[in-house]
Amino acid sequence: MRLSALFPVRLALASLALAVLPSAWAGPASGTFTASRACEAFQSFRKSTNPGDVKLSPGTGYAILESHDAGWTRVQVPGAKPAERWVANDCGSGASTSSSPAGNTGGTAPGAPMPAPVSGRAVCQTPDQYDGFVLAMSWQPGFCEWTPGGKRGKPECEAMESGQLTVTHLTLHGLWPNRQSCGISYGNCGGAPLKLSKETVAYIGPWMPNFLYESKFGQYEWAKHGTCQTTLDADAYFRRAVDLVKQVDESEPGQYIRANIGGTISRKAFYEKLKDATGSDQYRDSVTLLCSGRYLTEIRVRLPRDYKAGGSLKELLGDTPQRGGGETCKGDDIRIEASGRR
Repeated sequence: MRLSALFPVRLALASLALAVLPSAWAGPASGTFTASRACEAFQSFRKSTNPGDVKLSPGTGYAILESHDAGWTRVQVPGAKPAERWVANDCGSGASTSSSPAGNTGGTAPGAPMPAPVSGRAVCQTPDQYDGFVLAMSWQPGFCEWTPGGKRGKPECEAMESGQLTVTHLTLHGLWPNRQSCGISYGNCGGAPLKLSKETVAYIGPWMPNFLYESKFGQYEWAKHGTCQTTLDADAYFRRAVDLVKQVDESEPGQYIRANIGGTISRKAFYEKLKDATGSDQYRDSVTLLCSGRYLTEIRVRLPRDYKAGGSLKELLGDTPQRGGGETCKGDDIRIEASGRR
């Protein structure tokens, strides 16, 4: 048989082989990707397109947007056009987060031991295998105005743009139980779908503005993160998360941000406020500022597994600081966007 006659047969066999292979999975993710080398940041990793010849800076942290099981992570690269880029996982390390609290003492009673360990990858989708929390708080006006795609399909952002909604405090992105060994993969632990009482929705709405219009974001946060803790039901989980945001918002660093809406803060002064509130500068690595360009978009606070809610900021952060990193704010001046049209 001639080679030309074999080609259709080979093509058919290749197509059949591809059809039975499992498809690669991609989905939303969160956390910080810290580059270890100057590798390329692609708009499309399949086509190897890289507008602007963008490369990551070694030692710099980038906000994670999405993960792909083919070995790629999508991150936000400030200044790049477009800013949403794919990078190979071996270009650095990713730190993700998840959450869960309990009673007035956090996700677990103070000093309570970790549950019995689970072996293999299954641990990353098993409830109560977390070793800490991340409290992620948005500066909503900055997120909506300056994050690439921030306004897209988000009714709370559209409401702020039109002047129907004004946000003048930190808001809840999520409370994430975190297991360091799982990277960005700890989450989606199964369980019942999100159901909240009307009273809870009214309570959390001003602090998680998407709930003022719909529940898509809350459903995602519950499925990805809330299901990985079993101490609190959905109503208590979201109420606890909001209470923690209020606690940080009312602290000295939070008051400093609110006092400068529409202007700028000094990054150095922010961490001095944190030092004043905790009595030590050892907590600096527990608090991460995320910016898009020079504009504040998010603050992430790392908490111990047995964090204590309702007290001082130092009590919340625990006796042993939880190390984070991945700050994306450059320079000392950080702009604090105000609600409404610029």
